[in-house]
Amino acid sequence: MKLNHVANKILLSDIKKLVADERSALTKLLHHLKEIDKRKLYCDLKYSSLFAYCVHELGYDGASAQRRIVAARALAEMPEIEQKIEDGRLNLTNISLVNQFIDDPIQKREVFKEVENLTKKECEQKLFEITGKEEKPKDKTKRISKDKIQVAFVLSDETMAVVDQLKNLLGKEMEMDQLVQFMAKEAIKSVEKTKFKQTKPRTSLSPAKVGRAIPASVKRDVYARDKKCINCGSTRNLNYDHILPYSMGGPNTKENLRLLCSPCNQRARIRAGLSRPEIKHGLRG
Repeated sequence: MKLNHVANKILLSDIKKLVADERSALTKLLHHLKEIDKRKLYCDLKYSSLFAYCVHELGYDGASAQRRIVAARALAEMPEIEQKIEDGRLNLTNISLVNQFIDDPIQKREVFKEVENLTKKECEQKLFEITGKEEKPKDKTKRISKDKIQVAFVLSDETMAVVDQLKNLLGKEMEMDQLVQFMAKEAIKSVEKTKFKQTKPRTSLSPAKVGRAIPASVKRDVYARDKKCINCGSTRNLNYDHILPYSMGGPNTKENLRLLCSPCNQRARIRAGLSRPEIKHGLRG
């Protein structure tokens, strides 16, 4: 587009209109994200989260996706901020900063009023004055080769002391990659042992006698078979989902059970008419 022929006055007038149109489009985008989040529609496209949908389907980078998700969920909680976003009093960066500093929804409402029309630096200073705490450092990951990822995160003194204690108990030098892998594998063993307790198979019990609770032996078989959400492939927040809902007579058998992550489980319930769409706030969608 060539604009060298456009008069100065018109150019300045046009850009103000474009900014207004951009903000109006942003609020419409946030409403769409809010509704997609509420219905968990990203699960239909086999994404494990709204964040993954925004990055891989809509093409946003991670930071841009996160800011929009935070703003969409803030809009769901506080519809009154819509006009402030549309007229520019609140921007995505400041909404995201408030979300990082403030957890209480009632306090958020008040703080949003105090950060209107502030720059990022001014907003950070205001939040520090209100809360007395600094912005939490973000964990960072960066792929540096085909099979290696560089990770940067902050540990508390207490956590570092536990890590040092483990090193001393092992009695040998280990690179951080080896140490983290060892800790993760041991944690998985511990969690699996607790989650899937060894029990004698109870194949003779009918669904009526078993009741609502799923026998540990059945859970163990389903987990061994699926290992991840069978819809999106996520391994986080897994739930045992009845293919034929329990409320409709579905039995607690491994043939009628499957692993679904929490969002995909919610989406399945919505599609089956067992629950109403709602936004559940949490990690990255």
